[in-house]
Amino acid sequence: MDAEPGLEPDLEPDLDGFLLARIAEDQRLAAGAAAATGRSAWDGGVLGDLPMDVAAHVVHHDPARVLADCAARRRLVLACRDARPDLHLLGVRPEGLDFPLEPTDRHQLAALTLALLALPYAAHPDYRGAWRP
Repeated sequence: MDAEPGLEPDLEPDLDGFLLARIAEDQRLAAGAAAATGRSAWDGGVLGDLPMDVAAHVVHHDPARVLADCAARRRLVLACRDARPDLHLLGVRPEGLDFPLEPTDRHQLAALTLALLALPYAAHPDYRGAWRP
């Protein structure tokens, strides 16, 4: 493929650090919500007069679930970091291609996994467009 890498070798981003910081923020918010309500698992009693569909969404994302999700994502980020991700795969997708390039080894797979985990945080001011898979 003729695409040029989107990153200079000496400017590789700290993608795993970005993700660990976002996970820590999510964890802090979930723990704060649990502390404010006195419950880590929510049911309809915590939600007051919210419409049924809104209440169902909030209950589905109760602090206990968010904390478990944070723990799982943190372990995934650390496993990817241990695999020495090859971030050169990121930012090389040719224009017009709307899906990530296929990784060819475990290092590229680790980079792609980190990049996909970062997508929900794309609106964060510290997110770098070069991380987009």
